[in-house]
Amino acid sequence: MRTFITRTGFALCSAVLVAQAPAQPGLNPELRAALPEAQKLVTDLKAREADTKLSGLLPADVPAWDKSGPQTQFASYTAYREYTYAFFLAAQAADAAGYWEKSLERYMKARDISKTNADSVKIFFPLIVEYYNNLIAGSKKTLEENVDFIKTLRAKPDPDEGDKQQMELIKGEEGSIEKNKKSAQFFTDYIESARKEADYYAKFCVEEEAQVKDQLDQLEKYKFKNDKAKFVEGIMSSKTFLDQQFTEKAEKVRYLHRLNVLDPSNRKVVREIEQLTGVIIAVTPSEEKPAPKGKKGK
Repeated sequence: MRTFITRTGFALCSAVLVAQAPAQPGLNPELRAALPEAQKLVTDLKAREADTKLSGLLPADVPAWDKSGPQTQFASYTAYREYTYAFFLAAQAADAAGYWEKSLERYMKARDISKTNADSVKIFFPLIVEYYNNLIAGSKKTLEENVDFIKTLRAKPDPDEGDKQQMELIKGEEGSIEKNKKSAQFFTDYIESARKEADYYAKFCVEEEAQVKDQLDQLEKYKFKNDKAKFVEGIMSSKTFLDQQFTEKAEKVRYLHRLNVLDPSNRKVVREIEQLTGVIIAVTPSEEKPAPKGKKGK
């Protein structure tokens, strides 16, 4: 039986890795600050403004997931979650602005980043969990090996300074067990969260791709095959179609933006968007349709 308690240098490293300085850079501050504003712009039916703002800030590429050590692994995990959300929000803005193909590209980027994160976490975070579990096992072993000594120490009516130091070490060892249990659980939860997030973002790719394909099929089967201008005009000439299809204002505006992408020269679409949102949609001279001779343009 030991007659004293010691704590090894390994045990002293048991602070949660979250508290240690990350080596993996996340979003640049300008993009991070722009995300809440962009989200509000989409909610306020100003998706094209949000899309323009984010398009100039999104990174062309993200740093490689850093596998070099527990600290950089955790930093990469948190950074990749930020990157995923940035591309996801940018995809939502593009979708609401009518740029469905661009939206699909961004959803795919968010999906791929999230999948890389989940795959990497699945490999490396169990090792971090094992690290904390080893610390727990070490602390328990130390306390078990000194159980009689600890009982004697605690029973002393008048402990000296050496005894008091030993008591502090014992408290620290007991406290470290609970802290390391929490840390192990944190990283166990991160593994599951990363998996769920990867599945979540993948669904948006499927939905957006199906939406793009469905519209291509509609245009292909349209009586004026693949004539986007006539397709849009046919929709806008119906007095009931939009109101019947889209009971929510945001969804109606979203579809009108898509019609505007298909035919930027259709003034009915432009007027409808402007009336619903208060946002002016510019029509360039090259996009304008000349009025028939003898008639004034609308």
